[in-house]
Amino acid sequence: MEQRRTKPPAAKQPENRGIVIASMHGDLKMVIAGDSGIRLSVSFRHYPKSRRHKVQTRAETRREQSVAPVFARRGEQIREAVIETAREGIYVFSAEPEHGEAARASFTLKIYEAETGEKVAAIGTRTISGKTVVAKVLMPDAILWDDAAAFTGSMEDSDSTTKFNAQTGLYWKEYDH
Repeated sequence: MEQRRTKPPAAKQPENRGIVIASMHGDLKMVIAGDSGIRLSVSFRHYPKSRRHKVQTRAETRREQSVAPVFARRGEQIREAVIETAREGIYVFSAEPEHGEAARASFTLKIYEAETGEKVAAIGTRTISGKTVVAKVLMPDAILWDDAAAFTGSMEDSDSTTKFNAQTGLYWKEYDH
């Protein structure tokens, strides 16, 4: 007589509930933790590596274009804005309250996340009451405007600030608008 082997009933796997989104990666990622009433905008100004030994003119700095990052919500209090592929130039991240009331959040900029040249800049916690520049970063070099170690000196005049690095020949000029 032949015996049949029967398999025991498979254990029922627990069901996942809700949507699970893997963390997005890109050349630039701004992580906002805190009040959800903050609107983030990103602008871009072309500044090729071949011209970085000369300062940009005021007209060149005004040629900014809006960039639409990919937004994702990671939990109740954390949002991410990702620029998947950054071009040569300056990216300006600005925040403003959505409903006119001041909002408080913590900002972290991740550059080349999950790659060999990854850099994480903790911008810090800020109370945003009007349109506020949160970070400026020069790509593909991953240099932040506020990173004093990236520059060997700076010059200020009545309407602008120029930061430079004598070793690399970089000049980065920002005008007071």
